Amino acid sequence: MSNIRKYLADARANANENFSNMNGGFADDSNFIGGDGFFGANGGGGASAPTSQPYIVTVTSTAGVSTPSFAVLGSYEFINNAGFTAGGDLVIGLVTVSSGISGITYREMLYQFMQNPFSVGLTYLQSATANQVLETLAINTRDANGNEAQKTLVPTIDPYQQQSTIVAMRYGYRIDGFTKIIISNVLAAATVKLYFYPSDNINLARGLAGRPVSEAFGNPGIVKAQTIRLQG
Repeated sequence: MSNIRKYLADARANANENFSNMNGGFADDSNFIGGDGFFGANGGGGASAPTSQPYIVTVTSTAGVSTPSFAVLGSYEFINNAGFTAGGDLVIGLVTVSSGISGITYREMLYQFMQNPFSVGLTYLQSATANQVLETLAINTRDANGNEAQKTLVPTIDPYQQQSTIVAMRYGYRIDGFTKIIISNVLAAATVKLYFYPSDNINLARGLAGRPVSEAFGNPGIVKAQTIRLQG
């Protein structure tokens, strides 16, 4: 019995892929951090942290065919794009990118990400269009020295889940003004929502109140651990 439990523990540990130092990456400050990074994720003690709340980006296509390699975020690149509407949505061709949070525009999101970078602990995809949530995501980032790194995330539907329109990925990475999320294909007439659950963020304004500028967040509990019953 102990050997079986050890096998299951090892399997869970190996599932958290380590993305750091990819091809040299950004040395000790790699934007691919592995695991999920949520406060207390390993069951440690200490004070509780606020539960992570997502940033929600909605991508809507009115095209009759798929749109390949479509990028969202990338604040430094897109913030002054001529495709922004008066309401703060970004229209590129036949695809519109908007905020999924009431009262907040997509353009305001990009401004915040430029100023307040954060680490993502969980990425959640939702779409009613068949197979849209299975399109790969490329996390692309660089710095002012010209260093660039990219990691491809491959969404996989959990065999235990009953819905095929959602995917949750517990891959850790950082988002700042340089970071772009490239969807391999936005399918014809599809709408997909991307939920980015932060595991921590940086806000320099906290320092004005004498507080740490970094804040950690607790696991939102979107992904539930599976209970495995052993007999014998």
